[in-house]
Amino acid sequence: MSRKLSLFTLLVVLIPVLAACSAPGTASETPTPVASTAGNAGGAPASALKPLNICVVHNNADHPSITAIVKGMNEEGAIFNAKITYFDPALDPQKQASMIEDCISRKPDVIVVNAVDPAAVVPSLQKASAAGIPVLMQNADTNDEGHQYTKAFVGSQSYDQGYAVGQMIAKALNNQGNLVIIGGKAGQTDAVNRTAGLKAAFADAKANITILAEQPADWSKDKATTVMQDLLTRYPKIDAVFGHDDPMALGALQAIKAAGRQSDIKVYGVNGNKEACSAIQSGDMAGTALQLSYLVGVYTVRAAYDVTNGRLVPSKILAPTAPVTKDNVDQWLAQCW
Repeated sequence: MSRKLSLFTLLVVLIPVLAACSAPGTASETPTPVASTAGNAGGAPASALKPLNICVVHNNADHPSITAIVKGMNEEGAIFNAKITYFDPALDPQKQASMIEDCISRKPDVIVVNAVDPAAVVPSLQKASAAGIPVLMQNADTNDEGHQYTKAFVGSQSYDQGYAVGQMIAKALNNQGNLVIIGGKAGQTDAVNRTAGLKAAFADAKANITILAEQPADWSKDKATTVMQDLLTRYPKIDAVFGHDDPMALGALQAIKAAGRQSDIKVYGVNGNKEACSAIQSGDMAGTALQLSYLVGVYTVRAAYDVTNGRLVPSKILAPTAPVTKDNVDQWLAQCW
């Protein structure tokens, strides 16, 4: 069934969640929350409002998407009187479990978790729930078992991102050709959804595009370069590559340029990073799909406020997306990050 991309759908859903309060935290494994005196949306000084204590456990802070999420949370925190503590397990599921327990011991109003592994994180989510602390998943969701211990998932329209890229590739290749996929961490929400959306777009277009290989690079630009070098050796005929995010797409582009095959292979990503948008302008990359990670951070703070105030929140709160190509990149440059 065809999917329609809408840049405004989720904004409409989120209008009722607006409320007020303020204070950004600083990112580190042993952070100290910092309070702000910024005013709230209703005009009252933030110092007069009850602090909203949020404990966040990333999956990997060393990624531009997480940097944008933190910026969104900190800036929105200056409206919702949020004191935010951040932890970074660097893609280690055991460290993430330990850090969630640290969050539980701090007794925050809300715990936010960006899952390293959707299944491995479940026991930690159960502990948080048993302690009476609401949990929001962010950016990378847990599995179905874990959902019973969480209030909502705040992320991006990752299926629609994959669908948008699939539409771009099908059009560029006239519905036929060979594709390789350089994926994120296997099993994570965005990695699964982006590939599913891509394949759905191919099916809807009745495209005869062969996926030669799908290799993970764990959201790493350097790993993507290595993976692409191997794929170029294995497959003499590649028409396009889809990197699950822009850093991996740019890593693949490096390998393609080094092999002298840039004129033969179109490169696509997801995010809308500034470097990728510049590469699209220059023609080095063919396209990307926007991931408005800043809004994921904004929406997380809003959802945390609503949960602590007894409001009903959607089970999924997703930031919108849009396709970016050389034809429209100038229109979206202000959204590139």
